[in-house]
Amino acid sequence: MKRFTSIAMMLTAMVVILSGCNCYKKMLKNIDEVKISCTPEVLTLKGANVTADITVEFPAKYFDKKAVIKVVPVLVFEGGEIAGTPKFLQGEKVKDNYTVIAYKKGGSYTQTVTFPYDSRADLSTLELRIESKCSKGKRDEFAPVAAIPVASGISAVQNLVNYTDGLVLMADNFKRVTTISKEADIMYLINSSRVRSAQLTSEQVKMFEDFVAENSDKDRVALGGVYSKGYASPDGPVKFNDKLAKQRSAAGEKAVRKQLKSVEDVKYDMASYGEDWEGFKKLVAASDIEDKDVILQVLAMYSSPAERDQQIQNMAQVFDVLKKEILPQLRRTQLVASADVTGYTDQELKDAIVSNLDCLKLEELLFAATLVNDNSVKAKAYQTAATKFNDNRAYNNLGVVLAKQDKVADAKKAFEKAASIQSSVEITNNLGVVALMQGDVVAAKGYLASAKTPGVALLAIKEGNYTQAVKGPISNYNLAVANVCNGNLSAAKSALVGAGQCPCVDYLKAVICMKEGNSKNAVANLKVAIAKDNKYKAMAKNNVDFAKLFGTEEFLAL
Repeated sequence: MKRFTSIAMMLTAMVVILSGCNCYKKMLKNIDEVKISCTPEVLTLKGANVTADITVEFPAKYFDKKAVIKVVPVLVFEGGEIAGTPKFLQGEKVKDNYTVIAYKKGGSYTQTVTFPYDSRADLSTLELRIESKCSKGKRDEFAPVAAIPVASGISAVQNLVNYTDGLVLMADNFKRVTTISKEADIMYLINSSRVRSAQLTSEQVKMFEDFVAENSDKDRVALGGVYSKGYASPDGPVKFNDKLAKQRSAAGEKAVRKQLKSVEDVKYDMASYGEDWEGFKKLVAASDIEDKDVILQVLAMYSSPAERDQQIQNMAQVFDVLKKEILPQLRRTQLVASADVTGYTDQELKDAIVSNLDCLKLEELLFAATLVNDNSVKAKAYQTAATKFNDNRAYNNLGVVLAKQDKVADAKKAFEKAASIQSSVEITNNLGVVALMQGDVVAAKGYLASAKTPGVALLAIKEGNYTQAVKGPISNYNLAVANVCNGNLSAAKSALVGAGQCPCVDYLKAVICMKEGNSKNAVANLKVAIAKDNKYKAMAKNNVDFAKLFGTEEFLAL
């Protein structure tokens, strides 16, 4: 509680005004007996408003029974003022409906005053402007008496939040090593493992051979093995078909070896899979055979290959269709070749986004942008990816970088373009954060209403709900801001340990030091912040949290 003992001195000049007002003469004479306090003494921004509780205590035998007082709380700052709701008080003989202050016992009142936040009032004074009149006598209109300062401020730590910490990048799908593959089928006649020459001259097999040859001696490419997989159609005895599948594996490998004899260092391998029931099932399911559902039901009911074969052959009409349309496609050797392709190194990607963006594919552009710290280079990479490939991730990530460059309007356009291509949780979050950056809390709520993203915590801070904000998800720095606003300086300092090297971290440390009464460390941290970014000079000059340093030699030196 703070008592302003200088009230009598401030009111002395008003004696002439009140000299004809007997009901107020004694009250003016003993004004220093009135106790006035304000909580907090330094006003604090919370949400969109500044709120304070003012308590005024009148001693016994002080308040004249015929007096009426009007007390108006006014927030005064350079260039303007904001008046709060007035409070009216009356003596016991006044026939009005104001708060009555008893003469013998005295009395008190507490008034909660709320002002809409105005950044011009960061350095301001909250004063009580007192006007008076007597219920009887010459003075029946309110006349000004005095203006009594009761609080200073506004501490706007809430505004130190870093909104760009709440923006979310969308992930790339870049892979350093990608695997490419090629397949081809050598088809056989029923019960045969002889490779027909026509099969080796088919377009499919030729393309397979070209793939192996091309990737056997190519920069950044490591050719894997060539696999020969033999299959038999699921008609006939199981043992016979197992043997036939092995023979087809061997025959297929021998044939492809001969075809690729000029290609060096190719590894071959083979395997047989017997009756191809899985292939049979897929072909039937994809066909327009009239009774295909019945066939698939048989496969589901019976697990024994022999039983399956018997049941299907019992369906004479259906089996004739299978022999013609399905079974021939299963008598084969499947040739499979793969190669691992190694992409650009990190350094090559970093060089490319500086000098040769056009050589990079979409995923390479998105990944390369994450390798550099220069936001102008990042923006160029994302812009190229966005324009060239019309990709929502590229537009979203471009918006993040633009916001970090303080190009908030351009960032919003990028996020909106991303959403128009295909929306996502990240894009919706970022639209909400940009709305907060532009002061549009209503729009931000629309985007963030049901989300569980960093933007939700920022919205909570903006609305003064610091307890909710600390539940996250939230960056270490913004967690520290929320904890300072919530009065938990210990938790705030702990959060700042992992908050990085941003000058905003040093500035917030300085604010915390001032709140702890450690002026020396406050100056040290403030000095570091200003050295990193000169904008913190102006911020400190207009920050009431540093009021105790105003005019000091060390503060002026900064």
